[in-house]
Amino acid sequence: MVAKEDLLQLKTKILPPGADLVLDFLASRHQQVEWTQIVLENVPLLIIGRHGMIARIPLNGVVQKVSQAKEIIDLLHAFFGRQDTLYMFVNLPDIPLPAEVTRLLEEVQERAFQKEALRRQVDDALDAKDKEAFISASRELRNIVDKELTEANEYHHRRRF
Repeated sequence: MVAKEDLLQLKTKILPPGADLVLDFLASRHQQVEWTQIVLENVPLLIIGRHGMIARIPLNGVVQKVSQAKEIIDLLHAFFGRQDTLYMFVNLPDIPLPAEVTRLLEEVQERAFQKEALRRQVDDALDAKDKEAFISASRELRNIVDKELTEANEYHHRRRF
């Protein structure tokens, strides 16, 4: 069984046309869906790739192959009437992040590392009863937190106007 959230998280990737509708439909029947890492033969299978989708579903003794979102959903409606398992093979690339976003994420991560290191310094200074080190690390940590709060407030102020 696939978690509903895992299916819906695929919507954060580059999808072929209509795949979002198919994923929404599958999310409501996630308990009958299983991931597969290989393209299987002779099993109910849905393949979703960057440039398209194909469903190969046995129905009435014949394997139906469809590739349009509406046809796939119609075929899956009929399929899920039985209590079979649908196997799903997904090959979707992540949405590329702009350089500015990547740089911003790296800055946020670096600040998080800095804050964690300063918190350890504060703890170590407390353990060692080193008042000067404690004051220095605490002041530096407070400056970083204050800077983040100021930036967040400025951002929210700009968004309002």
